[in-house]
Amino acid sequence: MATTTPKPDTWGDLVRVAQSAEDALASNDLPLVFEKLGPDVNISYSTSPAHGANDPRVVVLFGWMDAPHRLLEKYAAKHRKRWPAADIITVQSHPSFIWSSEQKRDDTLAPIADFLLSTVYHSSQDVKRGMLMHVISNGGAFQFITLSRLMARKLASSDSRRTVRTATIFDSTPGASEYTSLIATLTTDIKSPAVKAVATVPLTMAYTVMLARRLLLGQANLFSDLHASLLRPELFPCAASHAPRLYIYSSEDRMVPFTSVEEHLVKLQSAGICADVSVERFSGSQHVQHERLDPARYWSAVERMWERSALVRVKL
Repeated sequence: MATTTPKPDTWGDLVRVAQSAEDALASNDLPLVFEKLGPDVNISYSTSPAHGANDPRVVVLFGWMDAPHRLLEKYAAKHRKRWPAADIITVQSHPSFIWSSEQKRDDTLAPIADFLLSTVYHSSQDVKRGMLMHVISNGGAFQFITLSRLMARKLASSDSRRTVRTATIFDSTPGASEYTSLIATLTTDIKSPAVKAVATVPLTMAYTVMLARRLLLGQANLFSDLHASLLRPELFPCAASHAPRLYIYSSEDRMVPFTSVEEHLVKLQSAGICADVSVERFSGSQHVQHERLDPARYWSAVERMWERSALVRVKL
C-alpha cells in the first residue's frame, strides 16, 4: 500500500518565519552586520529608525590581544541591544601593534579618527550623544591611548572648544610590569606549562631587542606610558576631565593582578583627576572573563556609568 508524505504547511511556515523575524527585531537579537574600515577595524552601522537621543553616537570597542572578531561581536551585540541607535566600531589587537612604529600604529587607527571627526566632533547633535569607549585588557588600552594621541594631533589645528559627552570602560587593565604582562598576554592561549616555557624564550629575546631599540630611539616604556596616559586630566580629546570611568577587574586575574588596577586607582584619586570613578571588583573570574561570569552585574554597571555621563555639561 502506497504511503503519501504530507505536504508542508507552506503558509504556516511563512507565518512562523515572519513572526520569528518580528520577535528578533523587537528584541534586537538580529546578528550584527559589519563592514571593514581597515584591516583591524570594523563597523556595524545602526539601522534603528529611532533617533536615540540618549544612545551614544558611537561605541568603540577595543579588543584584548588576539581576540577573534566573533567574540568581540558578542560584546557589540550587548551594546546594540542597549543602544540600538549607536554605530559600533570594533578594533582587533595583535602583538604586531606593539612592535610597530608609531606611524604604523597611527595608520591602523586612522579610520576611527576620521569617523569620529566626521560625526562626534562635527555635529552639535552628535556632540550631545557622544561616545562610549570600551577598553578591554592591555592590548585594547595600548590602542586606546594611541587613538587619543592621534585625535589630539588631528584636532590641534582646530579652533573647536567643544566638550564631547564621553564615558570609558576599562576591563582588565591597566597591568603593572611590562615584561610580565606582555609574556602573559602573548602566551595566554598556550595550555601546556612546558610549551609555554619554551615559547617564553624567543619572546624574551624579542622583548630585549625591542627594549634596546626603544632606548636607542628614546622611546617610553609601554606600561609606564599607559599609566601616565590614564592619569592625564583629559583622557581623550575634548572629553571633560570628570567624564565618568568604570574599572572592572578581578581578584583572581593572573594576567592583570588586582593590585595593579588598585594602585592606579589610588594614584587617580590622589591626583584628583576624575571625580566620577566607579569600580566593579569581581571574584571568581579570570582575565577578561568578568562579563561571562556575571553579565547582569557587568552591564548594569555600564548602563549606570553611561547615564551619569549625561550629567556632564557639553560645550557645543
